[in-house]
Amino acid sequence: MIVDRLSNWRQYEALAPLRPAFEYLEQRLGENLGTSRIEIDGDRLFALPQSYRTRPVTDARFETHQRYADVQFIGSGREMIGYAPAEGLQVETPYDPEKDIAFFYQPATWTPVALEEGMFAVFYPEDAHMPCCDLGAGSEVYKVVIKVSIGG
Repeated sequence: MIVDRLSNWRQYEALAPLRPAFEYLEQRLGENLGTSRIEIDGDRLFALPQSYRTRPVTDARFETHQRYADVQFIGSGREMIGYAPAEGLQVETPYDPEKDIAFFYQPATWTPVALEEGMFAVFYPEDAHMPCCDLGAGSEVYKVVIKVSIGG
């Protein structure tokens, strides 16, 4: 997992597969991209813009993906994303290869990650994450999730 501000993405250039995702976000910074899937490079790289109100942690679930890394960028608002290593988590909904997602019950111990406008987090297959949660109070959020194919 990586958490930082978009302005610092170049520090992670060694992670070459993520470069197109960061370049896309940087070029579109401040734009409202709507809420429909945006093809950037077919199924290898695409954006899923989202607009929602955060929810209480009690209404959220941990998830993982096998084929894609998630680059989650907060365009406006703020949210908390829970993080836990996927290894050892109790499966709630088994992996669905068509949707590239599995869900897990909340473990006893996990780490809250606070994200505010201009920040991003990268989640790899081993990084269980619980997005869209209240950070203190509820918040209206505009987020762009870029899916970066990593195989699997």
